[in-house]
Amino acid sequence: MSIVSLRAILSGAALLSALPATTGAIAQMALPGAVAPAPAGSVAAPVEPGAKPKPRAAVTPVAPKPPSEETIVGRVLYQDGEARGSIELQRRGGALEVARLSLVGDRLTRSGETCRIEVSEPLRLTLRQTSSGLHRFEVEFPACPFSFDALDGAILASSDGRACELKQADCRADPNGLWGMGTGELDPKRAEEMLTMRARIEQTVRNDYKALYDKMKSEKAQRKELVREQAGFSARREEICRSYAQEADFGYCALRVTEARALTLGTELANGFKKTAEAEGKKKKR
Repeated sequence: MSIVSLRAILSGAALLSALPATTGAIAQMALPGAVAPAPAGSVAAPVEPGAKPKPRAAVTPVAPKPPSEETIVGRVLYQDGEARGSIELQRRGGALEVARLSLVGDRLTRSGETCRIEVSEPLRLTLRQTSSGLHRFEVEFPACPFSFDALDGAILASSDGRACELKQADCRADPNGLWGMGTGELDPKRAEEMLTMRARIEQTVRNDYKALYDKMKSEKAQRKELVREQAGFSARREEICRSYAQEADFGYCALRVTEARALTLGTELANGFKKTAEAEGKKKKR
């Protein structure tokens, strides 16, 4: 394996640093549509004979809150759950930045030989506005620029589907995919719990998708795009998660990606109702 540091790439000096292992618990993300159950022993108020039931007040969807950035700060997140690639984030002066980054790839000049790039100098992050409701950060790493969405205890990295060719390091690395819990953190006792959580969130995705589809009756182009996105979601999730460690047993990657989809749909649904309400308010003022 060939190991090359960031400074070796940019300035020629070696900068190698080991990344410490860490563990973390899975936090549950609050999703729209959750309703607290009635207290045990409570009885619904009786309805008088002949009385008409009161119409239910329209419920305005509320945009779900994105996962806290604190769930990814100070932890080592592993690409596909394995030690082949890792990233650690930290706060300095209130700003979030990459403290350490390790990318593993293939040698450009020797097919089949592995190479590793270690970055131990802080990399700045720039927050970008998106319509997904998630916090997206752009990593200022000229040798291999990429961005990521902050999830619950994980990040979903993207470089527009392209791998980076770092010719100075004779290495080709691909940062795309989910970076999260490592194999040593996956607790077999929680496998069933994660699968159950995923099933519940998938139902939220279906409900919000249907509600959003119904709301787009007069917006044919947007409705068509929504159908296309939803139809491709399962295939995209499979592509992201097929290489994640022990995915068949835990479904950890699929859980996080599904949570992200639920948050995106919930945000779009809430924003759609908000725009409608604002438009109706302007009409009344005229």
